[in-house]
Amino acid sequence: MEARSPRELEARNYLEKHRIMELLNYLTSALLFFRPALKTLGLCTADEVFEDDGHGIPFEKFRHEVNKRTLEIWSAF
Repeated sequence: MEARSPRELEARNYLEKHRIMELLNYLTSALLFFRPALKTLGLCTADEVFEDDGHGIPFEKFRHEVNKRTLEIWSAF
């Protein structure tokens, strides 16, 4: 996305300077550990099933899901 106005450029620079996007990405990652809260925050669908097979979530899968959901959330803006 290209900034179209000086105000947008200023906002983008502010976000980068204060690392807001990194913070939001971290918070999104943390939310995945608290699955019951996901439904109340609108981060998963009502019919989404979380299967627990007794094994941990591999890091790559976890990171992929965080990135995917973060992109979905931010694409609304």
